[in-house]
Amino acid sequence: MFSYCVTKDQNNEKVYLVSYLEEEIDAYCKENDLQVLSKPKYVEPAMVSHHFLWVGKDQKPPILEISRPYKY
Repeated sequence: MFSYCVTKDQNNEKVYLVSYLEEEIDAYCKENDLQVLSKPKYVEPAMVSHHFLWVGKDQKPPILEISRPYKY
């Protein structure tokens, strides 16, 4: 389903990543010089929607989008 990763950048700030494949996350970490801290198996959907960065090659799935109220 989804792969998750918690990383930190050169300024020691955490960066949360999500993708379909773990290989896409690993490639993104190498390109952006991120250090992997952990790869959790499960993350709450609200946490993913609000804090995780989509790094997959495909478009971000609608299930991870934050719904916005429609203005009538």
